Formats: sequence, structure tokens, C-alpha cells
Amino acid sequence: MEVLKINNKNSEVEVLNNNLKSLTVTKNENQYNLIAFDPDNFASSFIMAPWVNRIKNGKFKCEKGEFNLLQDHPLARNFKHAIHGTMLFADWNVINLKQSVIELSSKILKPWPFEGEINSKFTLFENKLLQELTIINNDKYVMPYSMGWHPWFNRSLGSNDLSVEFNSEFKWKIKNEIPTSEKLISDEILKFKKGYSPDIGSLDDCYKIKMDSDVKLEWPELTLKIKSSKECGHLTVYTPPEGVNENYICIEPQTSTINSFQLDIEGVEDNGTLFLSPKERKTIFTEWEWG
Repeated sequence: MEVLKINNKNSEVEVLNNNLKSLTVTKNENQYNLIAFDPDNFASSFIMAPWVNRIKNGKFKCEKGEFNLLQDHPLARNFKHAIHGTMLFADWNVINLKQSVIELSSKILKPWPFEGEINSKFTLFENKLLQELTIINNDKYVMPYSMGWHPWFNRSLGSNDLSVEFNSEFKWKIKNEIPTSEKLISDEILKFKKGYSPDIGSLDDCYKIKMDSDVKLEWPELTLKIKSSKECGHLTVYTPPEGVNENYICIEPQTSTINSFQLDIEGVEDNGTLFLSPKERKTIFTEWEWG
């Protein structure tokens, strides 16, 4: 699939098969690319649907039955848990392409056991980018789901590392890559409230965001504010370890925590799992504004 571009006098967005390949912003006559793109080393800004992050051992139980989400999943050989949904492997159809809009659509890929589709829309304004995801349930059963974005940002735009700021209620305690029911008030929660730059390799964690909290990424060169729909009540922060991807950081707005379906079955509150009735559709968004 060819690279699709939308632009204006101050910014340009490149999309490759629904991956956000670049976001280039001009400020004070200087150009800055906020997004990292290195697919050979798995650095690619993609959507996560119809689930986010990991599902423990791929085990998925719902009204329709019990399923193994690792079965025939392209990453089953690489990971012991079913990871990131299926739509990063989809071939997306262009349904709208204008000067400031890219709109794409695809059926939800297996091993997801429900019939459905995802629409993805990018709209570029003068100094902000609106990204929308719409999920449609074409099945006859009620469908659990979660969705979100997995952007890879450059830590530096040329000088010092960025600072990350947001308010959260708690962090999910992680054991063997999967949340327990325990919710932590960790040291970095207070640091994020004031804004700080997490160390390389220090975090791979999911936070419950306070309802009125936006997320701010601040480089010395410019600031990016992330405001997401109320359904996006969680944020994953991933700082890759030393090595190939150490100069990147992932700040991921998403509707649920890791392994939310199993947590929901276990009765663990605040996990973020959403449900869609047959023939119903739901749209979420994340809006990025820079200055």
C-alpha cells in the first residue's frame, strides 16, 4: 500500500496501511518529526483492536463461547500472550482521501471470533490531529472489546528528552506481564503529575487516568497535548530497554488495561472492558494538539 499524505502549511501526516508513519510539525521555521518509524525493529505507530496489549495465554471467554486468541495469531511464535489485537496485520481499504482527511476501513481479522469491522479516520487541522476509531459489531452476539493507539514518539527532537505529564488514579500491579487485581500508587505517579522524563527501560506499565486529565508531552522545541474520549480511561507508558529502540517512548491512549477480558470475568473493577450489542457501532478518539 502506498503512503498516504495529508498536510497544511504547518504540518504533514503520513499514513502507511493505517500506521502513523510520521507527524512533521513546523515551528519557528524548523521541522520536527514527532513519530518514530522503524518497522524492522517493531517501532511502528499502529491501532490496537479489538483488544489492547496482552490477553493472558490467549484465553478469551465470552457469551459466544471460549476461544484461543493465540491460535493462528501472527505473533503467536513471538509472545506467550495474545498481543495488540489483530488489526495491525489488516490490509486497509481507503474510503475517503482529501486534503485534510484519510479514512480507512477493514474487517476485523481472525482469530477474533466475532464478525465486525473497524473504521479509522485521520483529520488534520491547523495545529492538531484528530484520530478516530469506529468499531462495528456485525455478529449476533454481544461483543466485548477494547481499542486504542500505540504511537512511538521520539524521545528527543534535537536537544533534551521530552517530559511526560498526566494525572492518574493508580497503576496496575504487573506480574509476569499481566495485571493482578492490585492497584498501586507508585512513585512515578507523583512524578508524572508534575512532569518528568522516565529513564530508558524503566517502564512498561498501565495507568488508570483521572477523568479530567489530558496527557502532555513536552520537548524543549514544542509541546504536544493529547486529549482522548472519555472511554479512553487508561494509558500505557513503555520505555524500551537499552538497545535499538532506546531513543523512543510509547504513550498509548486506550480504553482498557492489559488482560481486561479475564479481569472482567474475575469481577475486577475499573478494567475498562467495553461491550457492543449486535449491529451497534462505537467511536472513540484521540486528539493531538501542538504548539
